[in-house]
Amino acid sequence: MKKMMLIAMAVACAVVLSGAALAEEPSADLIKQGEQLFNAKEGLGVKFACIMCHKGQKAIKKSEVEKLGDKLPDTINDYIVKKSKGTAIAKDSDQMKALVAYIVNAHSI
Repeated sequence: MKKMMLIAMAVACAVVLSGAALAEEPSADLIKQGEQLFNAKEGLGVKFACIMCHKGQKAIKKSEVEKLGDKLPDTINDYIVKKSKGTAIAKDSDQMKALVAYIVNAHSI
């Protein structure tokens, strides 16, 4: 009986952990919104659009995005404030979700 209970607990943990590890893919609309924010200064209220610096050979590298992991929103805000002369956006905002979705899924090389 104890053996069956342990097996059931192990299976339950595996299911929970695998679900947590598999992040939901962002929608095409969210990625498109992120692209629009990345390419224009108006949407974020900044003096310089992200694309002004992050294009071609200076595009954001996938390896850097992967290294940043959960800190990507903090890094985006650092650039918005320090480089683009804007105001930081909330990490849980639709704008941040869109920017992260675009950078992770479409912009990085």
